[in-house]
Amino acid sequence: MSLPHPEPERPQLDPERMQIARTYGRERRRLLPLEIALSAGAFLLWWDVISNPLIAWLESQTTGFDVQVIVYVGLFAALMFVVNLPLDVYRHARSVHYGLSVQSWRSWVVDLLKGLLIGAIIGLPMLLILYHFLAAFPQTWWLWMGLVYLLLTILMTQLAPVLIMPLFLKFTPYEDDTLTPRLRALAEAAGTQVKGVFRTDLSSKTTAANAWLSGLGRTRRIVLGDTLLDEYRADEIVAVFAHEMGHQVHRDLGLGILVSSLVNVVGFLLAGLVMNWTVAEFGYSGPADLRAFPWLVLTLTGFGILTSPLLNGWSRSREWMADRYAYDHGPGSSAFADAMIRLSNQNLADPEPPAWMVWYSYSHPPVTERIRAAQAAGSP
Repeated sequence: MSLPHPEPERPQLDPERMQIARTYGRERRRLLPLEIALSAGAFLLWWDVISNPLIAWLESQTTGFDVQVIVYVGLFAALMFVVNLPLDVYRHARSVHYGLSVQSWRSWVVDLLKGLLIGAIIGLPMLLILYHFLAAFPQTWWLWMGLVYLLLTILMTQLAPVLIMPLFLKFTPYEDDTLTPRLRALAEAAGTQVKGVFRTDLSSKTTAANAWLSGLGRTRRIVLGDTLLDEYRADEIVAVFAHEMGHQVHRDLGLGILVSSLVNVVGFLLAGLVMNWTVAEFGYSGPADLRAFPWLVLTLTGFGILTSPLLNGWSRSREWMADRYAYDHGPGSSAFADAMIRLSNQNLADPEPPAWMVWYSYSHPPVTERIRAAQAAGSP
């Protein structure tokens, strides 16, 4: 007769890991002013020194407007990339130092190049569509561009799991006699028809853990990181996944696409008003005049800065709703709290981020707040 296995010890926040997380969080925050200064400096250099001479040269070399647009905007994007590259390199170096990244420099550069290629493949047609609308519909281009953005978002959400994500991670069908049926039962209870449960090799890139639901329609699938499967108890994995099912029940994916699309339409509308003002004020030939491009960038960037806190606040409210769904439909709030504790220790989540940072840039509530809320929910 075998003795019963003892219950695994409940996880606790690791004081040493939390101190490291605080230090790491401060380091990342200190980079923000430098990143803003570098980007702003590069933008001003482009606007004051490079833009007009480059446009004059392009007009003297080619009459093809599409070529002018591609070269002009491509060089602008290249400048911004080069200016920010040292910070990206530094961030990767620090993530390796703190043990969050296990990615070699070669692998990191390959992923960077893949990202640039994907960005070019998607961004180039969008750029040409934008300037076609600016030229053909100078008063209503913002509306047409908003519709194109909506269609692109839906398309990318559906295709990303099968075309883009496999370029960075490996996905293999996952079957476990105990865990898989529980995950499928949660998905079915949430009214989600998934096409499979997949394990992905997050450990090839990072020590952080994660799980998610991705795709639309026929591409919808459950994805579990190996760093989660190998180190968490079954109840904790199910609790994390129950949170993702909460998003599905609350229709957060569709609502997120709708909200972001509406915000972008407003941003495009504002940019349209500014572009029309520049045409009247500076005598540009129209909103498609490349000399007006810096105004377009400035307006959309400023609008993004102003709306970021609103969108992140809305996102945090949806995360709280998904957490509460996980309490009620997963293994319980205690299992969810345990999962959040493990995630906090493993992912070096800053336990005490500044309130202004949470307000402005956090799409999720701070993990320690989520832990306390889950623990309180389980209290008698």
